[in-house]
Parts: sequence; structure tokens; C-alpha cells
Amino acid sequence: MDNDFIVKPKMGRMVMLAFLSLVFVLIGLVFLFVQFDGDTVIPKVIGAITVIFFGLCMLYYIKVLMKPEPAVIVTKEGIIDQSSYIRAGLVRWEEIEGIDLISFSGQDYLGIFTFDPDLIIDRSSGFKKMLNRMNTGLLPSQVNIPVKLLNCSMDDLMNAISERWEAAIQNNTTVGQ
Repeated sequence: MDNDFIVKPKMGRMVMLAFLSLVFVLIGLVFLFVQFDGDTVIPKVIGAITVIFFGLCMLYYIKVLMKPEPAVIVTKEGIIDQSSYIRAGLVRWEEIEGIDLISFSGQDYLGIFTFDPDLIIDRSSGFKKMLNRMNTGLLPSQVNIPVKLLNCSMDDLMNAISERWEAAIQNNTTVGQ
């Protein structure tokens, strides 16, 4: 039981997301450089925002493809989230209040609820802090791991989580006696 449960990202999905990001960057470039009749400021702003946002997404997915890391690691200390750009890192068992499957906009997430609702926001800085703060307005959990990106079954992941979480609870109870 001392072994970590390592979940890799689905590489096919990463390739698809990188490609879709590239398509949106190209669409944004069209908005930036093609002359539109009438008001030319709004299409240029839309184009710039599209190029910046999807360009950053594309760079992230290319980085993941070139240097693959596990998306999620379940250890005896807790859950390490590396599934997205705003990764939470290690969330210790004693920081976790609950774990549940959450649906949002037709996508399922493994939602990790922490006792401190600002735990992940407080750990991040800069742009990631802003994105984490925006995430709290969308979903009730503090850590949200997209299930579609994980290369394992949800049953296997939930079993690994419950085994290690229960062991951690038992170890803390034994140590306190």
C-alpha cells in the first residue's frame, strides 16, 4: 500500500487540445489582421484576447506533450494535482474535507473540497492566483481535476484515493493515542 497511484494524462486528448488551441489562435489572427467594415476596434480586441488566451493554452499543451508528467498522483501524504495549468500541487489528506464527482458544462471533474476554501488560492500567485479565484466562482470545490484528461478509470482512481485516505486517517488516529 506504500506505492503511489500514478495517473498519466491521455496524450491523444492533449494532441487534440493543442490542435484546437492552434485553430483558435489562427482565428484570432484573422480577427487581428483582416479589415472589417465599420468598427475595427472590437474585432481587433477579440482577436488579441483570443490569440493570447489560446496561445497560452497551446504552449501549455505542447509542453505537456514534450515533457509528459503524471496528471494526478495519489500518495500516502495526499493527492498531487498536476492535471492543468493551475495545478494545485500536493493537497494533504488532513486538508481535505471531501471528494466528489462534479459536472459542469457537460464535463466531469474530480472535485476536492478543502477545509480552507482559500487554500489553493493562497498557495498560488500572479496569473495562476487570478485563474484559481475565477475557478471558485464556477465550481464549489477548491481543486477540480478534469476526468476526461485522465488515462485511468474513475473507479480505479476513487479506489486508490479511498484506500490511501483511510490509511492516513487510521495512522493519524493511531499516532494520537
